[in-house]
Amino acid sequence: MVILKPFGEASKVATIDEIAKRAGVSKSTVSNVLNNRDERVSVDTKVRVEQVIDELGYGSHRKKRPIYPKLNTITVLFPHSLHRLLGFSLYQEIFKGIAFTAYQLNYQIIITASGQDFHSAMIYEDLLDTDLAEGYLVLELLKRDSRLKCFTHCLKPFVTIGKPEVQDARGVSWVSIDVAAMVEKAVRKLLNNGHRYLAFLGLEDKRIFTIQAQRGFIRALDKEQISKRNMNILHLEPDLYQTESLVKNLLKQNPKITALFTESQILAEGAIKAAKALGMQVPDDLSIMSMLENQSSAFFEPPLSGVDWKAKELGEQAVILLVKIMEGQKNDISGRSISSELIIRESCGTKNQKC
Repeated sequence: MVILKPFGEASKVATIDEIAKRAGVSKSTVSNVLNNRDERVSVDTKVRVEQVIDELGYGSHRKKRPIYPKLNTITVLFPHSLHRLLGFSLYQEIFKGIAFTAYQLNYQIIITASGQDFHSAMIYEDLLDTDLAEGYLVLELLKRDSRLKCFTHCLKPFVTIGKPEVQDARGVSWVSIDVAAMVEKAVRKLLNNGHRYLAFLGLEDKRIFTIQAQRGFIRALDKEQISKRNMNILHLEPDLYQTESLVKNLLKQNPKITALFTESQILAEGAIKAAKALGMQVPDDLSIMSMLENQSSAFFEPPLSGVDWKAKELGEQAVILLVKIMEGQKNDISGRSISSELIIRESCGTKNQKC
């Protein structure tokens, strides 16, 4: 179990009037935030005002405000080891958003990560009986995820990062991008570039993100009436060397493949290594696109195309939605979609021709 404690104090001094103008609110609203009169200010407004306070500084407020002025806690549930949690760039960005926004709203974050079967209903029933957190953020959704039933039955406030499948969605509040639609759009880009033999490299096939990504991949090919014989689907562990080995075998056995769509950057990196080991040029001989894109994608060789999830915003919006639920604001709790963006770089080209 890890507690995230954002730190750093503003050194500049600003007036209430300056803060109000920058945040686009009244001076009385700023005063309510400064004096922790939370019941008079909406969650979204408080986050905006707190961000401006951090940017401009407000000395007396920062000196009076302790690191954790309340005992409010939010527990983040992650069903894998802490090593995997910190090793994925997607989760790193999500946690930046979670930690920053929770701090702005005077909540501390507790991360519960486990390498065990952390989707066991019994484990969650025990946790909810003993844990004192006021709300929960649930990561790494699975198909038929037992955690969701536990939360809905015990009436604990919770928000999932990721949209559950229809059969699990009743009573669940979520924040996500439309994974299937975004992957379909990305794969259509490959199809429009002339590729007709493609492969999908995904992670564990029980993960909701993987299920939805694979759905988008297949839907794009179906709409173009691409035969299922022209597509290959592999599910891999997030391991660079294992991915390189398996992708080399895939390309040897299926020499017609000209494009790969990968669920993560580490799978994309392994695929690039495999292509180079076989003497193939990316993108001249093989185009590669990733479902996840961040700043490091530009430093791949060649620079990697992919989907920008706006992951930090996912974390921010998940906390805001959860706090609204905890405070009884139940008019906007079903779900919230975050926009994403397809970023095209040099790894994605037309068939046998670089962009």
